[in-house]
Amino acid sequence: MKKNLILLSFLYFLSFSLFAQIPAGYYTAAEGKVDAALKTQLAAIISAGAVDKGYDGLYTIYQTSDNLPSGKVWDMYSIKADGTASYYFTHNTDKCGSYSSEGNCYNREHTFCDSWLGAASPQRSDAHHILPTDGYVNNRRSSFPHGKVGTATWTSSNGSKLGTADPSTGYSGTVFEPIDEFKGDFARMYFYVATRYESKIAGWVGNGSAGEILAGNTYPAYKTWFYTMMVQWADQDPVSQKEITRNNAIYAAQKNRNPYIDHPELVDYIWGAKKGQAWSATGGTYPTLSTPTANSTVDFGKIAYQQTAGTSLMITASNLTGDLSFALSGTNAANFSIATTTITKAQAEAGYNLTINFNAQTVGAQSATITITGGGITATNVTLKATSSDEFIAMPATNISTTGFNANWTISAAAAGYSLNVFTMQSSGGTVSQTLLEDDFTSLSAWTAAGYTTATELASYVRLGSSSNVGTITSGAINMSSPTTLLVRAKQYVNDASAKLTVKINNDSITSFLTTATNADYTVDIPAKTSTSTLTLSAAGGSGKRVYVDYVKLSTQGSVQTPVAVSGYPASVGNVLTSQVTSLTPNTTYYYTVTPQGNSAAVSNQIQVTTNLTDVNDALKPVENITLAWIVLSDGIVVRNLPVNSHITLMNVMGKRIQTFNVNASEIKLMPESRGIYILQVQKNQEIKTCKILY
Repeated sequence: MKKNLILLSFLYFLSFSLFAQIPAGYYTAAEGKVDAALKTQLAAIISAGAVDKGYDGLYTIYQTSDNLPSGKVWDMYSIKADGTASYYFTHNTDKCGSYSSEGNCYNREHTFCDSWLGAASPQRSDAHHILPTDGYVNNRRSSFPHGKVGTATWTSSNGSKLGTADPSTGYSGTVFEPIDEFKGDFARMYFYVATRYESKIAGWVGNGSAGEILAGNTYPAYKTWFYTMMVQWADQDPVSQKEITRNNAIYAAQKNRNPYIDHPELVDYIWGAKKGQAWSATGGTYPTLSTPTANSTVDFGKIAYQQTAGTSLMITASNLTGDLSFALSGTNAANFSIATTTITKAQAEAGYNLTINFNAQTVGAQSATITITGGGITATNVTLKATSSDEFIAMPATNISTTGFNANWTISAAAAGYSLNVFTMQSSGGTVSQTLLEDDFTSLSAWTAAGYTTATELASYVRLGSSSNVGTITSGAINMSSPTTLLVRAKQYVNDASAKLTVKINNDSITSFLTTATNADYTVDIPAKTSTSTLTLSAAGGSGKRVYVDYVKLSTQGSVQTPVAVSGYPASVGNVLTSQVTSLTPNTTYYYTVTPQGNSAAVSNQIQVTTNLTDVNDALKPVENITLAWIVLSDGIVVRNLPVNSHITLMNVMGKRIQTFNVNASEIKLMPESRGIYILQVQKNQEIKTCKILY
């Protein structure tokens, strides 16, 4: 409540100073708790011994909880910023029956709507979120959420507004906005409901329009747009004496309190800027491990047999008493490794990325546990999961010439040998598919970005969404007057399981993809649009909603392509991992797949390769006088013997470009995102050398 209501609040305080204050030790059990655990403990505190005085009993409570110094009803929908009102209600006498305009009568306003909570007790009669308000204004508010109005369609006598939400809030529906003097009051009521009814609120998401603000879970309970705004309201409008006195009066009747009035900072500890920090009523500090959370999971997904994959686990802590230690345990612990077993207190409190590797030495599901101890924290376990599969991968071709190339692949468990198929594609008629847009995100120069987006956090990725913001990228105008096919390669951000990537054309939703922990290709056929269409990709942000996009290709739907085998193929090539393909036509696009023999593995992915031009001036020839050397370190690969002024390209096993740059020295250090097999190409003038590196 703002300063122009301080005098009124002070008089109000004098009238009711006899009511009890916070009981000694009331919040002791919440000391040292963090985030969701803190909210859960508060729920236990304010639920224990709570009394339901009944729906009709609210009018009795209002006579002490919502009473102006004059003895009239304190109505936050009629009291103005200067403390006056155009009309006042008398307790009990002016209760609604019927009404036709403002000032006719007052009734009971559910801040958290009655229809949202299922019209069930005790929540429908809980005075901590139910207020005496003008009946007509209450009716105009209806079951719309409180929010920030962009365009008002109706305004009450005290300046409360109904209208379309300000789009900057991330919501586009109808909202009701109270005046600034009471916004914090309403915010703290919403946070009270999410806490007091923690065990019920996840089940209310389907009640009426509750899904507009509810996330369908226990924590954070509300959607990001809503709790972000409520945190802002709570910060901008601090607790007033009116709220303190009201809290005390309700405690006298219901035997429970609103903790966000007693300790306003709890809002920030649970939903705001202090998430991850342990709370103390006295301002004390506790050793806290913010990330990872206890019993969280790092899932590597499916990894090819005898291949190595890596990821990182963010470690963030505060108020540690010493260093942190990491220990691996579990049935398959030998197949996992961590870069270090100890980090310093300073490293943990600054934020540290712990590198974890998985070596797929045994086919099947693998698991292990990392236990984090030390520094005064409670021992925290993180589950590691991976699946070693006998599916295998064909790798990009090497030693490409005018008439051939080397086909490469990874090992497949228990394979007796391999069959190589080399083929071209022949059109069955109709138009040839045309690429309209292709981007691997070394930058965002071809897109218009909004919200949280970055193409620099990881090489050749764009991250969409942050912990609180939507991330959106939109292309320029594209001629989509013919049917098209969109391919998107993407994955979830760290542990944001099933984060959704939404695709829109001309701002109309086309589809959404649920991403996984590892890159996957998602495709969708799109009917003909306009000649000036735009493509938009977005991720909602918020906990569990962030996405990395690796590659996008939009092509017209051309004629059907039929494989035509090259003479002599398919061919059994023995138990090898590479095979030379010869006698091909220059400047021609070929494809190859590999099928293991003697086990159950399926055919590999398809690799495309184009032979070089006959003209020697345009062809890339293997560099005969370069002998590359490299050393694999814990944090990267050092490549030596490079020709000065050469061009370096580092690709993954799928042929996806990871890094590319010009080198003016004989040595360079490469730092790939994760462990695995990489292809390094070194180009000097019109000559090229390609090698495979196991990192």
